[in-house]
Amino acid sequence: MKNALFLFFSLASASALAFDVQAEEKSTNTAQHYALKGLAHAELFPGLTNLCDIEAKIRDLSKRKRSSASGKKKKSGKSRSSAIPATKVFDNLYYVGTGGVSSWVIETSDGLILIDALNTVRQAKEYIEKGMLALGLNPADTKYLIIGHEHGDHYGGQAHFVSNYKTKVVMSDVAWSRMENNELTVFSPRWGPMPKRDITIKDGETISLGDIQVQVYETPGHTPGTISLIFPVFDHGKKHMVSLWGGTGLNYGPDLARIQSYTDAASRFGDITKAQSVDVFLSNHPTRDGSREKLKLMAEHSKDQPHPFVQGQDVVAKAYDMLASCTQAQVLRIQQQEK
Repeated sequence: MKNALFLFFSLASASALAFDVQAEEKSTNTAQHYALKGLAHAELFPGLTNLCDIEAKIRDLSKRKRSSASGKKKKSGKSRSSAIPATKVFDNLYYVGTGGVSSWVIETSDGLILIDALNTVRQAKEYIEKGMLALGLNPADTKYLIIGHEHGDHYGGQAHFVSNYKTKVVMSDVAWSRMENNELTVFSPRWGPMPKRDITIKDGETISLGDIQVQVYETPGHTPGTISLIFPVFDHGKKHMVSLWGGTGLNYGPDLARIQSYTDAASRFGDITKAQSVDVFLSNHPTRDGSREKLKLMAEHSKDQPHPFVQGQDVVAKAYDMLASCTQAQVLRIQQQEK
């Protein structure tokens, strides 16, 4: 009798526990839960918060491609893009972008590695080339141009460096193929010419130049061909590790599979950054990663002060948790709307 009662209560307890677990999973597996989880880091990364907005319609910029047929180009006058001067950020890392789009230069013992080339050849000359010269760098030493993804605000100025300095262009195979096959979902006639296939980089491979190695990882989501980077920098000789997220926004509508790939990529790359003790988070837009504000602080930075760009490993981990959580919220939102 005692054994029978024990068995009955054990089964009842197990059933109650299973019910509680299912209820907990149901309550947490919601768009709102993941959005709030991501927004817990909003104070650290305000430039990422719109990814968590599950009330607003996910914007779709694919219609811009149709406008290219007109051949009309808007005047590219000066705007907020001129707001950030060329700045030395670390011993071997320099900002030469605009106020809206980032461009970074890594100095090595055997030349320069440029990350992204802005919108147009004019911008490449005015901001990247002149910025290099103002910082004491020689544009002719630019051996590699790594392009984070297949949008023209990052490849548009490449022709200037390829034509004048024989710079080698690096992109993922997916990015090259989408450009070659006219499969870009976002396009503007204002952007400079697309590059021709040069160096195709694979997931986990490195671009090595002199004493620096830049690790490259495929992180699809913002575009199918997006890549993200990890590389060392130095502050008065002290080593830090940078992660540069290669593409941030959602701009192609409620594409469930594509946004899920973003979540998976952010989670995976976040784990990689943890394993490599990354303590600096960057992106290719200064409003996304807070570079605009941090660059202003560099004018007053001294050796004895905390570096404005060094956030610490725990904070960097929160950036990728935020990216993964916010996009997971969007996935769950779409799934709910499709029911």
